[in-house]
Amino acid sequence: MEDPSGAPLPAWRHRDARLPARLASDALLTPFDPIVWFRPRAERMFDFHYRIEIYTPKEQRRYGYYCLPLMVGGRLAGRIDLKADRAERVLLVQAAWREERAPHRTAGVAKDLLSRAAAWQGLDTVRTSGVGDLALPAAFDAA
Repeated sequence: MEDPSGAPLPAWRHRDARLPARLASDALLTPFDPIVWFRPRAERMFDFHYRIEIYTPKEQRRYGYYCLPLMVGGRLAGRIDLKADRAERVLLVQAAWREERAPHRTAGVAKDLLSRAAAWQGLDTVRTSGVGDLALPAAFDAA
């Protein structure tokens, strides 16, 4: 939802809404996570324009085929395009992008979350392509 100037409208929390006892403020989200699946809300709350690009022709993709939002400190701070190479037991980071106002610790959080994601998938290593502006090591072990 936008105002007449095209700027996103602010999002508000209902006065009776309770905050959860614990929030995971760092997370690698799926395209179906409630934070981003309703795209207008993600734009209003986080100023984060998100589209999964699996149906976009390769030459027209901006962030990657199956790009996942990266949350750091409760804000959407990056986008990471992943692919699992199960035969080689490697999680491939095909592209990693940093949002304009991302916290300084974004690359470190991304490395930790990617390592944990690889281990959860039974993969041994994370390998990065170097595509994008989020600086990650070329390769590192799963947690």
